[in-house]
Amino acid sequence: MSFNHVFRLLRISSLKGRLRFWFICFIILLVLLASIPFVIIGKHTKREEANISIEKMINLQKLMIEHWFGERVADIKSVAELPTVKAGKVTEMQEALEVFDRNHLEFTGIVYVNENGITEVDTTGPVGLDLSDRPYYKEAKKGNVFITDVLIGRQSNKPIIIFSVPVYDEKKRFRGLVFGPVSIKTINNVMGQFQDSARETYLVNRDGMLISESRQGRIGKNIKSEIYKQALEGNTMTNRFYIAHNGEKVLGDYRWVHNNQWLIIGEIAESEIYASFYNMATIFFLVILFVIFIVYILMIRVANQVEAPIRKVLAGTREIGEGNYGYRLIKADYNEDAKELQELCDNFNNMGELIESHIHSIAKSEERFRMIAESSSDMITIHDSLGKYLYVSPAGKEILQYEDDEVLGHDSYYFIHPDDIEMIKGNHEILLNEGYVVSTYRIRRKNGEYIWLESSIKCLQEKGSEEPQIIVISRNITERKMVEYKLQEANKVLRELSTRDGLTGIWNRRTFDEHLEMEWNCALKDSTFLSLIMLDIDYFKTYNDTYGHQEGDDCLKSVAREINDLVKKSGHMVFRYGGEEFCVILPETDYEGAEAAAENIRIAIEDLQMPHEGSQINSYVTISLGAASIIPTKDKTLANFIKSADEALYRAKQDGRNCVRSYEEINKFHEYTNY
Repeated sequence: MSFNHVFRLLRISSLKGRLRFWFICFIILLVLLASIPFVIIGKHTKREEANISIEKMINLQKLMIEHWFGERVADIKSVAELPTVKAGKVTEMQEALEVFDRNHLEFTGIVYVNENGITEVDTTGPVGLDLSDRPYYKEAKKGNVFITDVLIGRQSNKPIIIFSVPVYDEKKRFRGLVFGPVSIKTINNVMGQFQDSARETYLVNRDGMLISESRQGRIGKNIKSEIYKQALEGNTMTNRFYIAHNGEKVLGDYRWVHNNQWLIIGEIAESEIYASFYNMATIFFLVILFVIFIVYILMIRVANQVEAPIRKVLAGTREIGEGNYGYRLIKADYNEDAKELQELCDNFNNMGELIESHIHSIAKSEERFRMIAESSSDMITIHDSLGKYLYVSPAGKEILQYEDDEVLGHDSYYFIHPDDIEMIKGNHEILLNEGYVVSTYRIRRKNGEYIWLESSIKCLQEKGSEEPQIIVISRNITERKMVEYKLQEANKVLRELSTRDGLTGIWNRRTFDEHLEMEWNCALKDSTFLSLIMLDIDYFKTYNDTYGHQEGDDCLKSVAREINDLVKKSGHMVFRYGGEEFCVILPETDYEGAEAAAENIRIAIEDLQMPHEGSQINSYVTISLGAASIIPTKDKTLANFIKSADEALYRAKQDGRNCVRSYEEINKFHEYTNY
């Protein structure tokens, strides 16, 4: 779509309007060029900053959790190393564990379990409980320090985790274990250090249960957010936005802790990531709008300074358009304007002088054209774009014998021979596209006679006119056409004589060679069968010796006529190959079809019952036939194909004559097939 079409759609016709249009386009382009990188780079930067912040926050949180776990394990280990605990002295152990419990508020109690899994000391509850089925007891027997997943305490009925350490006596014998439960709220307090209105970290176990409070829900609530699912599958979530469990769009990441049993998830809300960027973008666009306003005011002033001198030029063009060719602009009015506008004034005045000069020249040219048209022996006509006559020179009246009122205003197709109208219409389209064409056609005179014209036709587009005019210079070439027609007829007779056999009237050897090569190329291109039948009259020399050459010629004519009548029904052609030998070309015919056609020809000649006393095989004239079929390929030759048919004919003669033999060809020339 061109800009002119845009101006038409928006109905912008004035220079000032177009200047404003271009200014607006420039400003839009400028804003896009400035804002697109600003938006893309700015948002990308904020996103990268958020990713780095999340990564640091999660890594620090992971470090703190692991450090906190280490401290709690160290606390329990210190209890397990007490001499009273190693010695299994329950009374002294009770006092030591209670002191430890009072000094370590993270634990909700300290419990000693003997080697049989029975609690003997519990600072917060009864003893004598059998814990031998607990995983921390089983791990202790293996000598392992163990931290449980979130459990519900039997006494507190609240979520806890248990830190357990095995106890060994001085002889390294297993004496039981010491464990300390920690309320999940203690972990929640640790996690809470990294939460604010925009970002947070929280813990989730493998079952999706929240271990710390967050905006996703309270402790114990199950979540199934996308980051949780991706973490279970081991997929990364770096630099990806997703919908959190509470429906908020966030950017997040995760880390596994506690032997991949707990998941630390860190998230920052998208709105918070881009908040500062949006504030900055608002200020940026307000500044741009202010600059646009200032520049627009300046553009209006410049447009007004340019428009006033141009309006004077437009007024001058209207004067000249109305025929006042002597109108000129006053140069003094442009002394204060820009150099280009002063040059515009000078060019306008020079143009006015040039137009005035051309008007006088055109008047003289019209006078000369009329003189040439009226004295030319060629017919000169002028038509509109549809072909109607607008002007006919005097020579046209002499050639066509019509008066002006019988031609002017009439469609030129009305006078043209019906057989030439489609050709003229086609040439008319060429004329409108290319501007020039030469046509040869027949046109009707007033007396009804058609004569031949050769017309040079040119399409002229006059300034100020929407429709072109057509100038036609025509010459009567009827006599030349008659000579050409007689020459064509003579050439046709010569071609016929050169392609026909003079005696039999069928196609001759030269035509056979040309036609066989053409059919070979067609079959090669289409990969179709091509068949050839070669035949000759049995004991024809004896026939000539017995009946004379005149009877021999009549015999050849009869055989040729019978074969021609037979094969032309199926669209095939028969040729005289030489002497008493003939050929039939059968396109798109395989060896079976060729054999059948050859047998039909043999029977037809035998059925003529032309007497032949000199024949050694029959009392009538008979023929021997050889057929060859092939699908031509590039590695096969036409000469070998003809040779194959000739060999088949030779085989037919060897086999007693008056028969058909074929040289079958599918892949190679090898196999004979006899009837």
